[in-house]
Amino acid sequence: MDIESLRREIDTLDSKIVELLNERARIVLKIGEIKKQNRAQVYVPNREQEVYFRITSQNKGPLTNECLMAVYRELMAGSLVLEKAIKVSYLGPEGTFSYFAARQKFGSSVEFIPTRGIDDVFRDVAGGRSDYGIVPVENSTEGGIRETLNMFVGFDVKICAEIILPIHHNLMANCAKEEIKKVYSKPQILSQCKNWLASNLPSAELVEVSSSAEAARIVKRALESENEGRYYAVIANAEMAQQYGLNILFKNIEDNPNNVTRFFVLGKEYSAPSGRDKTAVMCYIKNQAGALLEILEPFKTYHINLTNIESLPTRKNAWEYCFYLDFEGHASNEIVQKALKEISKRCFEIKILGSFPKCD
Repeated sequence: MDIESLRREIDTLDSKIVELLNERARIVLKIGEIKKQNRAQVYVPNREQEVYFRITSQNKGPLTNECLMAVYRELMAGSLVLEKAIKVSYLGPEGTFSYFAARQKFGSSVEFIPTRGIDDVFRDVAGGRSDYGIVPVENSTEGGIRETLNMFVGFDVKICAEIILPIHHNLMANCAKEEIKKVYSKPQILSQCKNWLASNLPSAELVEVSSSAEAARIVKRALESENEGRYYAVIANAEMAQQYGLNILFKNIEDNPNNVTRFFVLGKEYSAPSGRDKTAVMCYIKNQAGALLEILEPFKTYHINLTNIESLPTRKNAWEYCFYLDFEGHASNEIVQKALKEISKRCFEIKILGSFPKCD
């Protein structure tokens, strides 16, 4: 069989695929009408996980699971928009890791709204200006992102999904490494590259800005307006290079090659169980010796795996703290409910922030 014959086979298959995709979309519209009548949420994280699991378990190749996931991510994002126009806020501007996390979760069909700060993402979701929000919550190198965790104290939003995003940092400039005088990026990124910077650019001034995208904008403006700007560098995602006219001098300069960041998807509704879930809570405890140990004991008693714990000031009285905890299991699970009931007896207050599908 020659190439032209094979291409005609592909054309025939493409026509069938388009027909099937639109048939799927018509069913999605019917589901959307039922959701609207029942006032059910449009984005259903546990259903999303179910679809991903099914298509990857049925995959016999030669396409990789990652390829199929990317196709279905865009397909499901387009389906969401058929049901309802979706707005997603994220820590901007465009090009930040929060932006790429949002794209990874929601594809390209929804409307993305950049914000100036993490608090604005919470404010958009709580106030109904956005349907969902994307915020970073934990980095494998830096630990918990306290700015995000603190927001849960003051805002009534729910965690409905999580995203795990591999983080790679790249040094970009339009001069040689030896000529670099200043390096711009956000504080967390500079911290994650501190050993590389100390070894390779010990004399360069490190300049902290609000985001890596903002750093790229600053350097681009400097390049256009002053000669000194040619000696400035940026540490950012590789996709920034073409967008801002910069050259990538060194790739993957993060000190930890397994650097990943976890993001939360914020919404107004709890997610239904998927079978592989986590739950996040905020515990307000008594200011006395052994108070933390008391709220941790039920996890051991009921054999629940605790996956994260962070202490946070309550901002009400000096030296009063609350604790953010997340652990395996859904809040509707009988064992988890027993543990939470025990914990609630030992706290002033326990606030369930959300249960959501576990992201590997």
